[in-house]
Amino acid sequence: MSIPSKAVAYIEMEDYLVLEQSSRYKHEYLDGVIYAIQGEPVRGMAGGSQAHARIIRNTVFALHARLKGSPCEVLGTEMRLRVEAADACFYPDVLVHCTELLAAVTRTELTQARLVVEVLSPTTQHFDRADKLRAYRQLPGLQHILLLSSMEQAAWASQRLNDDEAWTEMTPWQRGSSLTLPGLGVEIGWGEIYDGVGLA
Repeated sequence: MSIPSKAVAYIEMEDYLVLEQSSRYKHEYLDGVIYAIQGEPVRGMAGGSQAHARIIRNTVFALHARLKGSPCEVLGTEMRLRVEAADACFYPDVLVHCTELLAAVTRTELTQARLVVEVLSPTTQHFDRADKLRAYRQLPGLQHILLLSSMEQAAWASQRLNDDEAWTEMTPWQRGSSLTLPGLGVEIGWGEIYDGVGLA
């Protein structure tokens, strides 16, 4: 027996951006539908887990340490990323951009990124692995996508080093190993990402 689909009203990107500007909470947008950060059509917001927060913190610290002094910058969940080709706006858990100057203190949106990271949770994993992943892969210049689980110590990576290449399949990052990110010229260790995160 199939689950009945939910009726969701279509909204234009421009209307979403107006609503987002005045909202107390962040929402994501994909092809006419506004989503709470949990990846469900909007009904409200809930906080993330401690494991989720620690994985984000560890990832930002690890990348920042390696990219400090380079043209690339590591940003967390406050920065909106617009994917024009997918008619989408997301707030990645972590992103790295290397081309856009963020001199204006009021800047809230980017249209380019070199790497995006999503930390999976029970309420986000389906959306992150499916619709959001497909949308991210339409962003020109994006070279790396990482999915990090907050439910267990497990991670997956995909890359495309040139826009004319196909994305690799999401492949498991081998537990205990280091992951090379050639698009950024860095390598990060498994232990750095899951440091202090009590997951099996």
